[in-house]
Amino acid sequence: MMTNKLKSLWIVAVLIATTIQATFSQTIPSFGTADKLEVGTWNLEWFGSTVNGPTNESTQFNNIKKVLNNTDIDIWGVEEMSDLATWDRLLDELPQYGGILASYNQTQKTAILYKKDLFEVFTYSHVLTGSTFSTAFASRPPLEVGLITKAPLPVDTIYVLVIHLKAFSDEESYVRRQQASTYLKNNYLDPNRSNYKTIVCGDWNDDLDRSIYNNLESPFKNFLDDEDYFFATRALSAAGGTSYSSYSGSFIDHILANGPMAAYYVPNSTKVLNMLTSYISGFTNNTSDHYPVIASFNFGTGSTVGIDELLLDEMKIGFAEYDKSIFATGNWTGTMEIRNTQGQLIASVEKEENQNAFYNVVSLPKGMYFVTLTQSNTSKNFKILL
Repeated sequence: MMTNKLKSLWIVAVLIATTIQATFSQTIPSFGTADKLEVGTWNLEWFGSTVNGPTNESTQFNNIKKVLNNTDIDIWGVEEMSDLATWDRLLDELPQYGGILASYNQTQKTAILYKKDLFEVFTYSHVLTGSTFSTAFASRPPLEVGLITKAPLPVDTIYVLVIHLKAFSDEESYVRRQQASTYLKNNYLDPNRSNYKTIVCGDWNDDLDRSIYNNLESPFKNFLDDEDYFFATRALSAAGGTSYSSYSGSFIDHILANGPMAAYYVPNSTKVLNMLTSYISGFTNNTSDHYPVIASFNFGTGSTVGIDELLLDEMKIGFAEYDKSIFATGNWTGTMEIRNTQGQLIASVEKEENQNAFYNVVSLPKGMYFVTLTQSNTSKNFKILL
């Protein structure tokens, strides 16, 4: 027979267990909104690996799927996707997302998830793939995906790059991150993406206020000093925030926007989702040692920041069959740019007031091309099949 004392202890234990269960059975909240574009980055810690990372693969999978599904973020850059079958299963069980997985040889791969009802992929590839860049990027070249927005978003093009830089707090790793930052900016973003809305997200493996190596200046100082780039995560880093749960004050997961994209940033919208530990018991042991980081941009149905809607109506293209030319028409002045499916610029033609702009395509290979019409901060994108 249970004594009164034992019975009291048993009741207390049941109440505690019930409280804990209730705490962790709460639904993970949504951070996505219809009138904003939300971008997230998350290192999934050896996701799908049976050798490294969390030991219970089923628990990790279900927790990550729950976070991705419930938070309702429009674009995710994720790192350490470590098993192809697990990746395929994740896409199957999250039908609202499409995805592009890195193709380099390392087990820990980067990937990009995007809402299929909001975006269409028009190009994807690895950039900075040559031997010159391999060591700096730890043999994990940046993955870039070009997305064309769909209604209700304004018609536009966004380039998203996801990176996973060299880890560890030793001098060699610091130097390699510094080199990667230089190559990324000088050899790719500046010459190729300065006029296009571009986001770089991922596990940068170092902080922005001071480096994790000997408290030196951040290896990403080249971006920090350039007004044409904006780290959405900079304020949280400066405030001592943490994105890597193993070390307090270690903020190593970042979202970077170039000038054309930074103009749409919603001030103070960047969040570290460390509150997930209140919804998932043992999060840092059974799910990931990194917290997701998200940021919002005024790029939704309720926003016309930098966009002249009347001007968009004027921007039109056509095809002149008689001389095989693409032409831009309408009451506007600016540029017509033509790119191939790899995002390479084929031609840039100025459009004068009350005149059409023409570009002869007779010498171009057959296939799909993308035409962008731009005046000031307003641009409109078209696809054309030659």
